[in-house]
Amino acid sequence: MRWIFFVTGCFFLTVIKAQDTVHLSLADVLNIAESNYPKLKSNRYQLEASKANIKIQQQTLIPQLDAAYQANLATHNNITGMFFPQYTLPMTGPSSPNNDYGPVTGSAASLLLQWQPGIFGERVSNINLATASSQTLQSKNEQDVFTHKIKVSSQYIDIVYIQRLLKLYEENIRISENQLRQVKVLTGTGLRPGVDTALIQSELSRSRIEWIKIRNVFAGAIASLQESLATDSVVIGKDELLYTSVPQQTLADTIENPFIKTARLSIEEANAKRISISKLSVPRLSIWGTTYARGSGVDYTGAVKTFNGFALNRFNYGAGVQLSVPLLRQTEIKTKLQQQDWLIKSEQEKLNQVSSALKEQKKYADIAFANARSIATETPIQVRSAEYAFTSMQVRYTNGLVNYTELLQTQSVLLKAKIDQANSQSEWWKALLYKAAVYGDINLFVKQVK
Repeated sequence: MRWIFFVTGCFFLTVIKAQDTVHLSLADVLNIAESNYPKLKSNRYQLEASKANIKIQQQTLIPQLDAAYQANLATHNNITGMFFPQYTLPMTGPSSPNNDYGPVTGSAASLLLQWQPGIFGERVSNINLATASSQTLQSKNEQDVFTHKIKVSSQYIDIVYIQRLLKLYEENIRISENQLRQVKVLTGTGLRPGVDTALIQSELSRSRIEWIKIRNVFAGAIASLQESLATDSVVIGKDELLYTSVPQQTLADTIENPFIKTARLSIEEANAKRISISKLSVPRLSIWGTTYARGSGVDYTGAVKTFNGFALNRFNYGAGVQLSVPLLRQTEIKTKLQQQDWLIKSEQEKLNQVSSALKEQKKYADIAFANARSIATETPIQVRSAEYAFTSMQVRYTNGLVNYTELLQTQSVLLKAKIDQANSQSEWWKALLYKAAVYGDINLFVKQVK
């Protein structure tokens, strides 16, 4: 059965060596996750776009200055009177005495300056709304980064734990191999029955199969972490600290949880939008100034001089102030304000829900951490007792006082005790990670995993 272990090991080593294998600390892994993960990168681009929107709203204070020139060829016909300008290009000049379909040229050039100073607060409200929206988006990005780091940290703990399991099973395999060598000698001298060789070989094969299964789980955990880091390299944890030290409960409720912050900023954004809606009813002040020139192929006597229209022959200027008031929008604006009030109340209830959930989660996190610590401090006693029992049973088996089944039972108890110890240590760190997630400060976890 040794060849199964050898071939499987070679297979997995070949898979790993086909890619770059990188041993990283947790802090390095989290930095890669934050900089590489596509969703987080997408969030950063959206945030930059929201910051650009603030500049756009600020730049509306800059006056508009448009320069234009046109040349045209059209009929001489014209008529005096008012018409609605949409979908119709206007003619200029006095009425023609009768229909004249002969073409004449025309031209025009102008500079038009327009400025809306926003002295009634609509510009400021739009800038404040854009700023509030950007701040909310930034908080959501921080929330996504925080959530992703929690996920990656959990995956990292799992990988370190699985590596620990692999070492425990490899140690168990070595014990069984030593037993097999020993029992072959004992059976050869007639001190042990031949069936013990078959039993040990069966146990050795079972341990190798379990090792292969765990190795498969390890490959899946590596793949999940690679997806979270958006990398093709095989990232393997190197933090033995998880099993050489214990987590300390040093959490303090001094940092605003990202979920609370996002909910609070969403309310502020909704309030800023309400102010912006209220400004729809204020007057609009526009200041304009223009200088322009016209050319026409028809002179003041009505004579047609076709090509003279391309020359500018009349020059004008003008300046003015316009004040417009939306007289019939009050009902619409009132309805929009009512709608926004309901949305503000909705955001407030979301904040209440998040606050309530986190309050209960903090209570549970404290209990879970205390229980994980109690279990983790108890498992070393279990391991020491199992080691003593196994060592004693090995001596008794060598002296022919017990059979292999009894020895195997204590060996299985020892392996289980070591697995329980590794698992309890892993769960203790995960309990600390959960507390860091609930209290909103992952650094309180990361700083202990150096």
